[in-house]
Amino acid sequence: MQVIRTGVLALALVMVLSACTMSWQEVQTGWGKIAPTLREPTLAEILELTRTTLKKEAGWTYKVKRQEKLTRNQQQTASQYEAKISVTSDPYAMRSQGTITSKGKSESEQLVMIGDKGYLKIGNAPWKTSTRAEMRTSVEDPTQALVELAAAVKQKSATFRMIETNGFFRVTAELPPGRAAGILENNARAELEPSLAQLRGWGIRVNPANIRLKSYKREVHIDSKTHVLHAVLTQFSFEIPTPTGTVTYQQTQTAEVGGVFKEKITLPIELRPKAK
Repeated sequence: MQVIRTGVLALALVMVLSACTMSWQEVQTGWGKIAPTLREPTLAEILELTRTTLKKEAGWTYKVKRQEKLTRNQQQTASQYEAKISVTSDPYAMRSQGTITSKGKSESEQLVMIGDKGYLKIGNAPWKTSTRAEMRTSVEDPTQALVELAAAVKQKSATFRMIETNGFFRVTAELPPGRAAGILENNARAELEPSLAQLRGWGIRVNPANIRLKSYKREVHIDSKTHVLHAVLTQFSFEIPTPTGTVTYQQTQTAEVGGVFKEKITLPIELRPKAK
């Protein structure tokens, strides 16, 4: 019996010594599998986890604020927008009820998006119907920020930083001045279009090819434990050369998560088919 015990101990010792000479990969995949691989999740993985977490609930509510400034010849035109937004993912729908303030006057704004169809009403004007793509400058959907950031990560079209602080992942994307191809600048330029139309209405010629991005920053805050989206901040500005001088456009937008939304988003009563 002593010989058997000695043999077993010797075999165990050989196995331990052999493991010491094995690579970490061999230890993981071989007989020992001593410990799992531990690594920090990538930015792409965190964004995908956050999108998946959002979809686990029927929908979410957000409080959105946006400020726009157009500066020309040291004169500034500004407008503000505040809204409560509800978004569902399956099926996709969005409802926004807000207020636009410009030159001291305020107007209500209602927007409903169901699938690819959008319905917009400003003040007492009649409802305007368009596609989701056509209304993209009116749709302030915070969940879209994650889609855009994920695309920018894949395109490598922005400079990203990610830190974990106070229980949150803080992800920052920045673009250099000039022209930067990619989804973030393209969407920022789309937001610029209404202001360009305003300049043309004033009789000011604008060549889109000469418009220069001055600054761009987007920051998202994600709960590091639950992966729930907490807030989105987007800031950008453009320099617009015109025959009478350079015009500067600035936009700042913040969105804060209000909580889970469990209702169903439907068409406004006045847009529903009338019963026969």
